[in-house]
Amino acid sequence: MKNKKIIILVLLFISFCFLLFCLFNFYKLYDSKIKVYEKQKSTYENLKKENNKLKMEIANETKKGEKIEDSYKSLNEKKESLEKVINEKEAEKERKAKEQNQDYTKKVTGKVIYLTFDDGPSNYTEDILNTLDKYDVKATFFVTCSGSLDKYAKKIIEKGHTLGLHTCTHRYNTIYSSEENYFNDLNSISNKVEELTGYKSKYIRFPGGSSNTISRFNKGIMTRLTQKVTEDGYKYYDWNIDSGDAAGADKDGVYNNVISALKNHNYSTNMVLMHDIKVSTKDALDGIIKDALDMGYTFSNINDYTSEVHHSVNN
Repeated sequence: MKNKKIIILVLLFISFCFLLFCLFNFYKLYDSKIKVYEKQKSTYENLKKENNKLKMEIANETKKGEKIEDSYKSLNEKKESLEKVINEKEAEKERKAKEQNQDYTKKVTGKVIYLTFDDGPSNYTEDILNTLDKYDVKATFFVTCSGSLDKYAKKIIEKGHTLGLHTCTHRYNTIYSSEENYFNDLNSISNKVEELTGYKSKYIRFPGGSSNTISRFNKGIMTRLTQKVTEDGYKYYDWNIDSGDAAGADKDGVYNNVISALKNHNYSTNMVLMHDIKVSTKDALDGIIKDALDMGYTFSNINDYTSEVHHSVNN
């Protein structure tokens, strides 16, 4: 009986110990779970704060973006408005320029002088334009692809003068080596003039004139070209009065060459060859215009009514 009690006590003690062990482990597990939960809760709270912070930053950036977008739209509208005004002004300017240079309804009669200036524009073109303005005289400029073309092309037209096509490069050996090369050069200056002014010129002057002999290295080239440009709708103009500026005439020489020719010849069309790259022409121009007006001449730019002056073709 005594042993039986001892056994029961031992079993109770073991059970109690096991129970304590289980409670202890449960507590440890519970405590670790609590710690994990608190850590996760802390992490969640931190993430929530970061999320809210990011939302605020996104909202602020969105507002900034909206403001930038509104500013961009406003600037774009202003840009489009300015472009429209500029385009309208440019279109109006080009329209007036075209009207000035293409209104060929008035036929000039009597003793008429056509002052023509080759090889420019140049640094002397401004003074030449001012002299022409002084007497309200219109002239014709057979231009090249010179560096001054950008500056003067529109100005020449706006002042009511005619822009004719001379050559882009003025390189005889290239230009007259073939019909293709000639028209490549002609198209280059034609496109340049149209790009700068909106005006497509159909008046041309051959480098060296249609009578030039420098092209004889290519037999018959001028005969073919004079026919071809006419077929293509161009009008080409040589000259019957040479100012001599290209040959080196000084101011007095240029003046005398022109005035003497006007006195000694009775041309119905007086086509004067000059070069606005020559200082002698710039200096002599005022006296030539003044005395020619006193002699009863009128001046005109080349237009659709102007008779073509042609040389005899020598090649």
